[in-house]
Amino acid sequence: MKFKRLLITLLTVATVYFGSNLFLNRLENKKNITNYGKEAASENKYQKVDHEILVLMVGVDVNENNENPDFTRTDTIMLCKINAETGKVDLLSIPRDSRIKVRDEFTKANHAHAYGGIGLTLKSLRDFLGLDIDYYVEINYDALVDIVDGMGGLKYKVPKGISIDHGDVHIRPGINDMDGMDVLWYLRTRKIYDNGDLGRVNAQQEFLKAIVNELVKKSKEISMTSLIETYFKDVKTNLPFSTMVEFANSMSNFSSDKFKTYTVPGEASMIDGISYYIPDYEATWDIVNKVFPKYKLKGWKKEDSYYWEYEYYNYSYKNYGSNEDYNKIKENKDNNLNNYKDFDDNKDEVKEKTDDYEDNSLDNKNYLNDEIEDFTEDNY
Repeated sequence: MKFKRLLITLLTVATVYFGSNLFLNRLENKKNITNYGKEAASENKYQKVDHEILVLMVGVDVNENNENPDFTRTDTIMLCKINAETGKVDLLSIPRDSRIKVRDEFTKANHAHAYGGIGLTLKSLRDFLGLDIDYYVEINYDALVDIVDGMGGLKYKVPKGISIDHGDVHIRPGINDMDGMDVLWYLRTRKIYDNGDLGRVNAQQEFLKAIVNELVKKSKEISMTSLIETYFKDVKTNLPFSTMVEFANSMSNFSSDKFKTYTVPGEASMIDGISYYIPDYEATWDIVNKVFPKYKLKGWKKEDSYYWEYEYYNYSYKNYGSNEDYNKIKENKDNNLNNYKDFDDNKDEVKEKTDDYEDNSLDNKNYLNDEIEDFTEDNY
C-alpha cells in the first residue's frame, strides 16, 4: 500500500519533470535499477492491454544489517491493475503468511522473495493465481517515511480501538497528524487488530485511498526534488519509462473513489507450530476470473498447476494436522490417478469389447426373432 502511493508519486514526479533535463539525466542513470529483474518476467509472454498495466507491488524491510537487500522477506504483497484512461484501480492483497507453493514446497508467500528475489516472487504468484504478471514495483520502508515527510505529513483518521505507542510514535483513534514514522508503524503493526494480518491488510488498503487523495490535494506543495531522490534511491521496477509517462499524464483521472480492493480469501491456521494463512483457492479463483480476466495465463488450468495437490494438502491439515496423514492421502490420490490413467489407456480396448458385445447381442436378438417366426409359421 505504501508502495502504491510511491508508484503514483513516481508518476506525478514524472509528469512535473517530464521534459526536464534533470529528470531525464537521472532516469538514464536509473536504468540499472529499472532493468533489474527484467528476466523475472522472461518466462511470460506479454499480454498487453491498451492503457492498462498489471503490476505486482511489494514492500521490503531493508536495513544496514541486510547483506543482500534483493533477497529479504516481503512485508506487503499487492497485485494492482491500473487503467490510465478510466482511472480505475483494482487491488488484490495477498496476505504475507499465505501458504502457497514456492520452488515445489509449501511455505509462506513472503518467503519467495527471500529465496529468489523478485523473480521467484513473480513466478510463485503467477503459479498461484494463474495470472500473467510481468511488471513489479519494489519499495523499501525508507521510501515510505521519506514520501510522507516530503509531503509535510498528513492528517489521517485512525479507526476506533487502534492505539500504538512505540518510542516517539503515539497514535490514537480519530484524526492524527502523522509523519513518516507514524505512518510506518501504523501500517506495519499487526497485533492491534483482532484478526491480525488481515486487519493490517485492510488498514493498508484504506490508507492507500487516503494517500492518493492527499497527493492530489498537495501536489503543488510537495517537494518534487525530494520525491525524485526517494524514487531513485528506494524503488526498483521494470516498468518501461514510456508507460510511466503515459500514466503520469493521466494522473487527473485517478481518485480514491475509483479504487476497488480485494483480499485473497482464506483463514488462519497453525501447522506444525507455525501460523499460516490458508487461502480459499476456489474463492480466489472467482476473484481472478472477475477482476483480472484479460490477464489469465493462456492455457493455464488449475488441473495443470499444483491445485489438486494443494487441495489434498489443505484437507489433510484441516482434518488431521500432520504430514504423515497428508502423505497417506496424497499416496491414495496418486494411486487413484494412476488407476484412472490405466483406465484411460485401456478405454479403446474396453470400447471395442463393448461394441463386440452389442453386435453379438444384436445378432442373438435377430436369431431369436427368426426362430420365433419359423416356429409360428410351422405351428400356426
